[in-house]
Amino acid sequence: MSVTRRGAVAGMAAATLLCPRPARSQTYPDRPITLVIPFAPGGGTDVLARILAPVLAEKLGGTIVIETVSGAAGNMGSARTARSNPDGTTLLLHNVGFAINAALYRTLPFESERDLLPVAFVSDSPLVILGRKTIPADTLPELIAWMKSSPTPATLAHAGVGSASHFAIVPLATAAGKADMIPYRGGGPAMQDVIGGHADLTATPLQAAVGPASEGLAKAFAVTSAERAPMMPTVPSLADALGPKSLTNFWSLLLTRAGTPQAITDRLRAALEAALVEPQLLDAFAKAGVTVSAKQYRSEAGAKALLHQEIEHWREVVRENRIEAP
Repeated sequence: MSVTRRGAVAGMAAATLLCPRPARSQTYPDRPITLVIPFAPGGGTDVLARILAPVLAEKLGGTIVIETVSGAAGNMGSARTARSNPDGTTLLLHNVGFAINAALYRTLPFESERDLLPVAFVSDSPLVILGRKTIPADTLPELIAWMKSSPTPATLAHAGVGSASHFAIVPLATAAGKADMIPYRGGGPAMQDVIGGHADLTATPLQAAVGPASEGLAKAFAVTSAERAPMMPTVPSLADALGPKSLTNFWSLLLTRAGTPQAITDRLRAALEAALVEPQLLDAFAKAGVTVSAKQYRSEAGAKALLHQEIEHWREVVRENRIEAP
């Protein structure tokens, strides 16, 4: 007896229902992955994502599509990821602003440590305290002395309340005892006003600061890392004058939706580990002024512990300096 095409299809469907399908974690990634960047294109996190994405995609054996979801100090991109399916197909690359936001905002459309799962810390980089070239100071102690003695408060430009550049420059304002903190729409405009002499100081990513400082368009007074940066070896650490509490590590962190199966996050983490030793990625990171995060913070337990520690640190900074969300 012959079997019609419709009957054959029905039989195949029935057989499919009877046979167990492989778990999603065993076939992951079986569709394109979206990598959410919560900031405007061209910024430090976006640049990092475009270095990381193709190498990570190769190690996963899949496709990664970068999606920019900027706004609300990075919170819109975080919320987008927190609402995604917990299947590893939506990832978020954020920076220290993720921890700052958790500390600064009383309410967010997501719970930072409940709704989002840190996969691994990816990179570290300092910010640079950059000043206009006509400031009558050449060293960090001279800068602080000038800020204290100046008859008018120094103008400190930053990328908006709650931004890394805002929090990185707060210790200088505290040390001086007076300062005008001026929020801008982004770090680029803030730096341009410092170069143009319309503001006194800002904190900007290392890569952005190297050019203006080397060309004499601005003065580099300090880096916000504990160690000097290889790209600016003569610039001291802010901690040299203000102590370790003054430091801001401009890290990046890969996150996904909480509840994603362990097998998928393990797969992600293994692929990331493989990507972070590739020579072309390391070379691109070095040119961008960033280094790979320490290995202990690339484990699930290590990443969760460091993120919690960072959030608590910034809560203390918010409380001590009475910083309020916009």
